[in-house]
Amino acid sequence: MQLWQALLVTTSTLSAAVAFAQETGTPPADPSQGLQVIVGPGGTGLEPMAIPDVRCMDGAPAALCRTVADMMRRDMTLSFMFQVLPPRSYLVDPMVEPVDVPQWSDWNNIGTRWLIKAEVRGKGPFDVDFRLFNVTDKSNVHVKEQTFKGENEGGVRKAVHRFANGVLEARTGVAGVFDTRIAYSAKVGPGVKSIGVVSMDGLDKSVIVGNGNINTLPAWGFGGVLYTSFQDGKPELFFGRKKLTRDEGHYRKVAVSPDGSKMVASISYGGQSDLFLLSQDGSVQKNLTNTSADEVSPTISPDGSKVAFVSNQAGSPQIYVMGLGGGGMARLTHAGSYNYSPDWGRNGLIVFAAMEKGVSDIFSVTEGGEIRRLTQDQGFNKDPTWSGDGRYIAFVSTRPEGSGIYIMSADGRYQMLVAKGGGYGNTAWER
Repeated sequence: MQLWQALLVTTSTLSAAVAFAQETGTPPADPSQGLQVIVGPGGTGLEPMAIPDVRCMDGAPAALCRTVADMMRRDMTLSFMFQVLPPRSYLVDPMVEPVDVPQWSDWNNIGTRWLIKAEVRGKGPFDVDFRLFNVTDKSNVHVKEQTFKGENEGGVRKAVHRFANGVLEARTGVAGVFDTRIAYSAKVGPGVKSIGVVSMDGLDKSVIVGNGNINTLPAWGFGGVLYTSFQDGKPELFFGRKKLTRDEGHYRKVAVSPDGSKMVASISYGGQSDLFLLSQDGSVQKNLTNTSADEVSPTISPDGSKVAFVSNQAGSPQIYVMGLGGGGMARLTHAGSYNYSPDWGRNGLIVFAAMEKGVSDIFSVTEGGEIRRLTQDQGFNKDPTWSGDGRYIAFVSTRPEGSGIYIMSADGRYQMLVAKGGGYGNTAWER
């Protein structure tokens, strides 16, 4: 079995297949549902935050106002920065208190440091106002996008994520990524896989490629999703419905450079796989590795100068790195007997999965080869992918307390199930 075939077997989900259709979910009543806190040394504690019910004015639908409040609580919980206090503990009636004028003493008395308030007006289109307050300092904290006008219901949902992005920017200097999506492959039947996308909060999910064949290994680029499909009998690269393949090669995982000018793909001509440099239109430009070993699973560095990948040239799958133009190949991982599925983050860390004694876990490695474990004794964990801001890692996990797509903090301390179900694999975060 070639390395690429072994990796496809490794990344096949062990749980039952689930068929997915386009859907817009309802936020859970408890926004922290699925949150797991991994107790360990160090790390920053969560800051208390209050998010009261949304003030519904001028005929605004009560259901929409509830959705806004629930989505905001979920986003702030998923930030892994804030502990959203239960609304039943609040002393203020949000329908009475003006959105711009907090009763500081009442909010201070429940022990919150941060307060988010919102108001929805009109029967549609809707106007929405959000406000962020520092209760400790008794101050209004300006957020770049906090007022939205003339929105439909979909626009209101997007406004929640945009404001949440701004909250993180106001707090840390770096905007959030709550309006981004995670692509994945999903087993929907015997010999059939689709490509889907799910929002960061897990509430909006849709199938984007479903043709009754095996479609796998999604990657973001050119404003959309590239993927490998067997629809014409062998693995070939597609972008949407357009086939990029032009020759007899078998194409697998592809990575697009940050500026969109180049692609690197794993291609085999006769069995053994190398990494090749491709132009924007998919034409093969150069063999980058040209070894007798298999090289697969490319991921390009944030500055576009290097590519990390998996090679079995040392006898087992390990993580390597080299220049994007080829040359300077160096081995990064020297521990573990089966390391696979690397993804290079904005923070300079490469996250990957490692198999040992039938169990897969998530690790990160620096360019200097320093490895850090991120999951342990939490089931079978695979296919990690960084968020664009370097704060989070999405991955697929099969574990007793709930299987599906998880998001965790960069240090693994906080983990949350965002898309429940079996059959997921090959996650790739939009960035």
